[in-house]
Amino acid sequence: MRGRILRKSDLAGGGEMAVLLTRCAGTWLEHPADAAEQERLTAAARQLREQRPLALELHRDEKALDALCIEIFRGEAFAPLHFGPLLIDKMIAHVGEPPVVDEGEADIFSEYLRRAVLSVAVPNTRRFLATQLRRMLPAYAEQGRWREAIAIDYSAFRTSLGNEVTPYLAQMALAGLADYYDEAEFDEQA
Repeated sequence: MRGRILRKSDLAGGGEMAVLLTRCAGTWLEHPADAAEQERLTAAARQLREQRPLALELHRDEKALDALCIEIFRGEAFAPLHFGPLLIDKMIAHVGEPPVVDEGEADIFSEYLRRAVLSVAVPNTRRFLATQLRRMLPAYAEQGRWREAIAIDYSAFRTSLGNEVTPYLAQMALAGLADYYDEAEFDEQA
């Protein structure tokens, strides 16, 4: 049986899916991209193509590019894209609670995070999360922050079409888990 497909209205990001999958409720990312935003996205993509020499330079060292992506996605601007409670609940249902590990056991947690992300990163979810990420592109392109814009575009592409745990998916899942447990702790204290 086929899973739910993305509605045409979801292809531009925002909407009901955005609120279900991420923590964008109450932000501009909650709403589908309007015509003006679509024009900004198109202009940013066109400008980004002109940065091909820089993109080629960044792609020569994939580990450094992945590290740049993680650094970018830790920023507060990406907080609305953290995995929401629905995805976190599904991750926990599929692979259990995250392990509590000591400093030297980072590989154990990394493996947990990889399995957890892959349990929810089905094709439609990946495409939708990548679409939401691409909506951040104009802000960086308009400021001439080309390294970051290239990293965002690269991450959106890999997230949308791949079957791997990209730096974007890993960071949004990790931050989503932190948000989830912070809220659970707050609820217990209340």
